[in-house]
This record gives sequence, structure tokens and C-alpha cells, in this order.
Amino acid sequence: MGTVSEKVLEETKLFRAALPALLAKHRGQWVVFKDGSVRGFHDDEKSAYVAAVQEFGAGTGYVIAPVLETHPTPVTAAVMFGLACA
Repeated sequence: MGTVSEKVLEETKLFRAALPALLAKHRGQWVVFKDGSVRGFHDDEKSAYVAAVQEFGAGTGYVIAPVLETHPTPVTAAVMFGLACA
């Protein structure tokens, strides 16, 4: 199955793929996502975290995330590589 970090990365990819459908009914809520599916919706991060730890334990490879649209921020090469502007 891989390491916990590999599992979290895979779950993150699956969560991002599911996000458009989740936005329709659960925008603004927090989700616990494990094994490619939603395991619970919560009103805040703390309650999602507590529920996930109680159900799955710590360090078992799940995602806790807000159901919100995300927009990547473009980063220029100068910022990425610390290049000075002339």
C-alpha cells in the first residue's frame, strides 16, 4: 500500500477529483476523505479532525479539507529561484 505520506498524496488527488461534485451541496463544510470516498462532513476543522482520529486513528492516511474552490497562485521563476530583479 505504501507509506502514510504516499497514501495521503493519493487521497488528496482523489479528493481534488471529487471536489467539483462536493461543492454543489457541501460548500464551506469540512470533509474527511479516505479510501477514495467521503467519510463525513463537518462544520469546522476541529470536529472533522476529532471524528477522523476517533474512526481511523492517527497517521493512517486520510485527508481533512475544506470544501472550497481553490485557485493555484502563479509563481514566477524569479520568485521560485530567488532571482533579483534589475
